[in-house]
Amino acid sequence: MAERTFELKIVSLGRVYGPVPMGKLVRLAGAGRISAHDQVRPTGTAAWLAVTEVPALAAALPQRATTVEELEQEVATPGGWLCKPGRWVWGDVEMEMTPMIDVTFQLLIFFMLTHAMANPPPMDVPEVVYGRGVTLEGQQLILIDSDGKYYLGYSSSPENAAASLDALVAEVRQNARRADTRLDVIVSAHKKSMHGQVRELVERLSAADELGRILLGVEEKMNK
Repeated sequence: MAERTFELKIVSLGRVYGPVPMGKLVRLAGAGRISAHDQVRPTGTAAWLAVTEVPALAAALPQRATTVEELEQEVATPGGWLCKPGRWVWGDVEMEMTPMIDVTFQLLIFFMLTHAMANPPPMDVPEVVYGRGVTLEGQQLILIDSDGKYYLGYSSSPENAAASLDALVAEVRQNARRADTRLDVIVSAHKKSMHGQVRELVERLSAADELGRILLGVEEKMNK
């Protein structure tokens, strides 16, 4: 007659083993690998019984704790120990680190290259050839506003203002000496500026040998 088998629940671990013969359960209980808090039930039944409710197991219980490794080794069957569905016990998962290391180095190289491209090292660039108010086409721009103030460049901003007519002419002549070709000068005067002031500026500039043509900026009137 075949020995009756039981399912064993280790409450502290939340694991179910079985089927296990009663004789093996008694030996496990005697070795201290089953505690009084664990439960058993006959194979094929639903109700769990405390180990202490089974006389044979209660009599064999000593006061000794068990370990997971010892229990799994003892309840192992020729086909391997079993867990109930939903309670499979998995071993430690080992992660292969080589691909992760490769990806890390690739990202590191990528960020190093992109940082170098986005932040190029300082370069030695040539100094400016012309001074204030000289366009890329090699023309000197001079403005006269309604108050009679002189400016070098496109706008009448404070940083473009000239201290006086003499300072203006001196700076224009200096720009002309720096140029590779003769520097043309374009004078744009406000319509409310004094005619005599514009004439005096043109005469002073015309007397400078370094300068090319002296041109007057005008506003083109559209035909209606």
